Amino acid sequence: MEEAKKSDKIEKRKEAIKGWLKNKYNLIFLAILILAIVIYLNNFNLTKKQVLWWDEADYLAYAKNLAGFPINWIITEKHNSLYPYLAAAFFKIGLGELGIKFFLQVIPAILSAALVYFMSNKMYEDKRIGLITSFLMTTFWVNLFNASRFHVDIPALFLGLLSIYVFWQGYENKEKIFGKIEAKWAIPLTVFLVILTYTIRRGYILFGAFFLVHMLASKKFKALIKDKYNWIALGIASVLFFFAEKFIFISQISDISGQYFHEEAPINFLPFQVFPAFFDSVTKMPGVLLYLFWIGAVLLLVNIAFSFGLMKKEGGTRVRADLFNFLTIVITLAFFIYVLRSPTNFGEARWYLPMAFACFILIARAATSITDYIKPYSKHAAIILLCALIAIGGYYEFKQGSDSIKGKLDSFQGIKEASILIKEMSDKEDLVLTLGQPQVEYYAERNTLNARVWGGKYSSDDVGGHFESTMQKIKENPQVRFIVITFSEPAYPEWAKKNSGNVWEIPFMQTKIDFSTGEQQINQELQYDKYNLKFKLIAVKNEVFIYEILR
Repeated sequence: MEEAKKSDKIEKRKEAIKGWLKNKYNLIFLAILILAIVIYLNNFNLTKKQVLWWDEADYLAYAKNLAGFPINWIITEKHNSLYPYLAAAFFKIGLGELGIKFFLQVIPAILSAALVYFMSNKMYEDKRIGLITSFLMTTFWVNLFNASRFHVDIPALFLGLLSIYVFWQGYENKEKIFGKIEAKWAIPLTVFLVILTYTIRRGYILFGAFFLVHMLASKKFKALIKDKYNWIALGIASVLFFFAEKFIFISQISDISGQYFHEEAPINFLPFQVFPAFFDSVTKMPGVLLYLFWIGAVLLLVNIAFSFGLMKKEGGTRVRADLFNFLTIVITLAFFIYVLRSPTNFGEARWYLPMAFACFILIARAATSITDYIKPYSKHAAIILLCALIAIGGYYEFKQGSDSIKGKLDSFQGIKEASILIKEMSDKEDLVLTLGQPQVEYYAERNTLNARVWGGKYSSDDVGGHFESTMQKIKENPQVRFIVITFSEPAYPEWAKKNSGNVWEIPFMQTKIDFSTGEQQINQELQYDKYNLKFKLIAVKNEVFIYEILR
């Protein structure tokens, strides 16, 4: 009897899979998913040996510390995150750097490309919208580039998108979540995912704002108050938020916010530059996706304006989806315009990833509307135009992502080579004076000292005084054995490094290189009798000078 039941289940699954594959939209989605897998695995292979940037090393050096490696690096305040704890788990089980990248970067990126297809289908009946959003997420240059590096944005984005999926499936569509969980638990589960997203990247608390504002705009306030599951969600949020602030983050949110909030700066609209950053082509002409985005924005606003009466009624799912996606973009922009107020630029494109899905929806709405207008005249022309618009836009996204990845493959190679050399010729208790601290700690597994602050607070008005205090501390601390000067890192004190135009200088070693004339003055050794110290040039590794301190 048991075997018969198992056999019957297997047959039903086979029939379900066959039925699913007979649907042309599902076949196209499967092709897009295969494309995503190929692209991301190729980028993973391409970047498997690339060197960590400062912020990446900040996460992973701390992860090594947590995993028990012989370093004491503590992550900087602004990079507080659950991410290093997850990475530490991979170090613990021996998977290392490649395992971390594969499971925390590549897999979430691929899953995000799949997830937006199902999210779009929950919001809109038109499956073309799902296919377009999935294709755009697959080729989106911001995702391609950041999935190839150890940036928290990719896993945080996946969890944020998952929270939208849960919210829409359970709360809006009243369906069982993942086919298992009762719809009434949608808000508590959504809140759990939002807090989890927050623990990986604090700025992505924006996802919580999306849901809160949407619920207030689309539901009656009394109904929200009476729903006990909303109160359960509030309790879950309070407990998890307290836990995260107490046990995961080493600095409070109030301490971090001051580093980003520019209260003194006037309100400006620089964040609108993110849309060209997202969608401009690599040519001199604006990209087709940028045009489609603005057309889609107009269409969305018109639909919301003319259908606002349906917002709080059954059957108004499409307009509520439009409202949610519109709010996603507005809230994200408002956060950067009114809260952060960057006085010089819009920041980095990856900071705006919470609204990427909504941007893809606008593009899809515009593309399908244009082709639907043409369809009565020529069905084939409409299909060709739709495919051409999205394919051209996707190609330029992919090309920009690919070019960005390849252009940065060899960056900071010198700091890695220098760190490996130091590891080979040093003892575990030796200390390194540098500003490439997390990178040296990660690769050399030796503790470092900050060249700018260790000798006392640096002041450009007292360069000599800072040099003397640093030399005195080196004399008193025989464990300080190396100085590493990296011309790829800014903010060194002027006694250690100066570079202007084509001229590099290391003043304390009386070293100067003029790249415009080819003139080089490189001292191999320099004695400071006052401190009984000799500095010896060990090696030069691609913008990095390594000096051993002899006593």
